[in-house]
Amino acid sequence: MSKSLFPKEHLRVLMYHSVSGDGRRDDLTVDAGQLEAQFRYLRTHGYTTILLSELIEAVEGKGSLPVKPVLVTFDDGFRDNLEIAYPLAKQYRIRINLFVVPAFIHQGEYRGLPCLTADDIRKMDPDLVEIGLHSFDHRSYAELNPFRLAADLELSMVALRSMDIPYQPCLAYPFGAYPRRKGLDQSTLFEILEEKGISLAFRIGNRINPFPLKHRFLVQRLDITGHDTLRTFQWSLAIGKKWARLISPLLRSSADRRGSVLQEAHG
Repeated sequence: MSKSLFPKEHLRVLMYHSVSGDGRRDDLTVDAGQLEAQFRYLRTHGYTTILLSELIEAVEGKGSLPVKPVLVTFDDGFRDNLEIAYPLAKQYRIRINLFVVPAFIHQGEYRGLPCLTADDIRKMDPDLVEIGLHSFDHRSYAELNPFRLAADLELSMVALRSMDIPYQPCLAYPFGAYPRRKGLDQSTLFEILEEKGISLAFRIGNRINPFPLKHRFLVQRLDITGHDTLRTFQWSLAIGKKWARLISPLLRSSADRRGSVLQEAHG
């Protein structure tokens, strides 16, 4: 089989949400210690973090990706992204990308947690942080008709411009949701994204992307949660989280067996 059929590169996209300073961890929250360990691992193991604008240039053939590229993303625009993630990003020279929701910026909170203000976003170093779209008010794109979906995208962009927040024409689907039925539903979505000038759109999927991308409106991300060990994080970067989840029980079982052998040997 011709080698040209295989992708020359791979793109890993990490998806975070909130970061806690009190050790709290859940499906949407990593704690500061976890995030620091993960950022340190990226920095010390040859990964190069990139911004949305750099990925757009590579997709459009106007630039190239660095060695072992990783796009680090945070959804929803929680204020802890500024208070905890941003200082760690500066410390470890990690570029990060925030997918924000204008309605959350206006109301100041989501899920009981404070959200970034427009001033918060503008004060961050644009060489280290870029902004993307995450809908206007966080409604599932799988449930919106074409008219409302197009209106939501337009509202998102108008709102960010009105707040003087520079953004990249990239969308992270709220809840990772988009029309799953191939054909009319998906083709209509993709046509709307094209019409609105969207360059890239991100789902979840938990797989590593080949590069060149298979589909620029279905870029997959690896869901990083508070339940992940550093080993799970490492395996997710290596083979994708979908596969890492499958082998994690095997790794734990193997480690338990080794521990039992050592205990018997020293018992």
